[in-house]
Amino acid sequence: MTNQWSLVNLLPPLEEHEVHLWRIDLTDVASHTGRYTSLLTTGEQAEANRRSIGQVRDHFTIGRACVRVLIGNALRMDPREVNLSKGVHGKPEILAIEGGALSFNLAHSKNTLLIAIRRQGAIGVDVEYFDRATDIMEVAQANFTESESEILAAADPETRLRTFYRYWTRKEAIGKADGRGLLLPLASFDVSFEPINSRPVSVSESPSGEDKRYFVSDLDLGDGAAGALALESYEAPVRSLIFPLQSSW
Repeated sequence: MTNQWSLVNLLPPLEEHEVHLWRIDLTDVASHTGRYTSLLTTGEQAEANRRSIGQVRDHFTIGRACVRVLIGNALRMDPREVNLSKGVHGKPEILAIEGGALSFNLAHSKNTLLIAIRRQGAIGVDVEYFDRATDIMEVAQANFTESESEILAAADPETRLRTFYRYWTRKEAIGKADGRGLLLPLASFDVSFEPINSRPVSVSESPSGEDKRYFVSDLDLGDGAAGALALESYEAPVRSLIFPLQSSW
């Protein structure tokens, strides 16, 4: 997927069959933290305060508040009244409301936060900035298929770096859509084919005993980063949007 990021001043409604993928720049969020803190529950504020003072706390606060704002916008309710919970494996979720459902997922790396949200079907998103200190082949041998590892081994160093993070974010996005995250054996499914969105990725060993299929798209996040979005259904149109931190929503 070649995603063109669009900056909006007002949050658009979330239509029945579409996906909203939000990008939030966390480079300078300290000035916004006070306003966004007011959207958090007492428990969430306490969790934020348990984190080290400064950037880590601010990033948590903005991320949790933006999730509330986006869900509140989709459900037409006050963000403070959104009831967030965690699934069996710790994935944040919201229970069905008035017969409907809402799926969302978020990913954070350095100063980039991604939030993906839809009404129907599972969703997972991941972002990673390149870390040149990572022993790519050691990580790949433990988490990638034989085919994926062979492709990495044959590549030149720069291509190997980019390919590794492209594969990793694809796998992470699938694991998050599945709900098991890194508990899902990453070497049990292959994501090395190009283009990635040409066919679904089958994941076995699901809790139901049946294979699941996910459609994965690479995200354009500029130089030095890789990202991926995983969906249960291929037909869903994706809108890539930049969250207006300064807006009154």
